[in-house]
Amino acid sequence: MNRRAGTVPSAEAIRELHSIYSLCGVPRNDLLSVSDDLLLYLSSILRNEEASPPECSPEAWRLLLRRLSPHWVTPVLYGYLRSWDQACLPPAKVMETVRRDYLIGKVRSVQMDRQLGEILTTAEDHGIRILILKGPALARSVYPDPAMRGGGDLDVLVYPDQVEETENLLGALGYRCDDRFFAVSKNYYHEETFLPDKKDLGNLAVEIHWRCAPSLGFVPAVPPEELFSRAVTVHTDQFTFETLAPVDALLHTALHMIFGHTSSIRLTWIHDIALLARQLRVPEEWSVLRSASRVWGARNTVEVALTMAQAWTGLTLPQGFDDFDLWPAPSEEEVAIWPDLLKKDASLRTSLKLKLSVLPDRRERVSMLGYFAGRKLKHRFR
Repeated sequence: MNRRAGTVPSAEAIRELHSIYSLCGVPRNDLLSVSDDLLLYLSSILRNEEASPPECSPEAWRLLLRRLSPHWVTPVLYGYLRSWDQACLPPAKVMETVRRDYLIGKVRSVQMDRQLGEILTTAEDHGIRILILKGPALARSVYPDPAMRGGGDLDVLVYPDQVEETENLLGALGYRCDDRFFAVSKNYYHEETFLPDKKDLGNLAVEIHWRCAPSLGFVPAVPPEELFSRAVTVHTDQFTFETLAPVDALLHTALHMIFGHTSSIRLTWIHDIALLARQLRVPEEWSVLRSASRVWGARNTVEVALTMAQAWTGLTLPQGFDDFDLWPAPSEEEVAIWPDLLKKDASLRTSLKLKLSVLPDRRERVSMLGYFAGRKLKHRFR
């Protein structure tokens, strides 16, 4: 896995990188079936390094766009391509498509601003402190243009003792939650989803998080108090919000991508990692990242995420941090988990084992198994 900074991999190397950690698509790694020339041209756009487009048939370009669709990355491509020399641009129909996706992203960004502003203002009025996570936060903190980074929902982190207040707040704003997972088990679950009123066209679902964990929650839980104490404030033209500190944001993004979506990775997440890494101060924040990756149980995860960012976006790791052999070794817990992580998507038993491992005792594990059985029967005889 170790790669020194500054190398530009071949198309074959990119494909090899995803032989274990698959890209999303149907089938998995569908994007990697395009020609070498198209794959490397795509990488050059993500690097924002001008390159001549390959000579391909209209059908090849059409298939590329179709295979890029689940990656949510076309607004990013347009954000870079719009400043390129005309001779380096793809065919006009391709530019028309990525520009359209970007403009849709621009409209959605305005809608998201309105939705976020309402939630933040109401939360502040009720004394609830919120950190904005993932796409909406990254779009407004590390991207040059929020329209380049969309999202499928709004993720917020709150203190565990303010979850119920936040649930009530969202309910008063017209959102509904069909499964109150915090009340079921705040140890097993780390989030619950509130859907917007059907009348609120354009509004996204809101996910309340009470701890910053990946989708499976089997890494050491970082106390929310620590994350809030390191939070940074972001100012936009419409509102001000708090989000994770840069190192915490990179760790959380890497865990979400590699632990939560081992077999369905999006290019937009890899691009997120690159932008987050580029804003870290050298050597201060890189030193913190290097040590914190082990504390978070994410040492291997960070290496995989940064290596993907190097391959796709040309990310260069700073001197002194570019040799992963010199980083701390993964913890024993992470080493023990890693083999199961790689097969969890293909094995229900392994996935359940990892999910239950976060629970503190046998009693709660038995309780959750009973809960699952009850839900299954309920859906079966509905």
